[in-house]
Amino acid sequence: MKLLTKSQEEKLIANHHLQEANNGEIEDMKVVAKIFNPYGRGTWYLSEYNPEDRIAFGVADLGYPEMGSIALWELEELKVPPFNMPLERDIHFPEDKYTLEECLEMCHGK
Repeated sequence: MKLLTKSQEEKLIANHHLQEANNGEIEDMKVVAKIFNPYGRGTWYLSEYNPEDRIAFGVADLGYPEMGSIALWELEELKVPPFNMPLERDIHFPEDKYTLEECLEMCHGK
């Protein structure tokens, strides 16, 4: 399974361009995709993506949730033990429903 659908990638890129046009001042950007480790810790919520450097922006929760830049190519290459399996896209996560702040709060509320 690809980590992002073509539609999700297009939305993430559009969000990136929107943020650039507004000098990064849009604070209520909606999350487009959720990536997770099906075998353990690790969840990423993505709101934008720069295809030139393959860097996304979102919330990463590896036990200590934080907002920041995420190298999408690293997530695509990551294979997790014990079966050397890839990360997965949460196909049930609703696109454009939650802001990054709301996802960050959800992570802290676990």
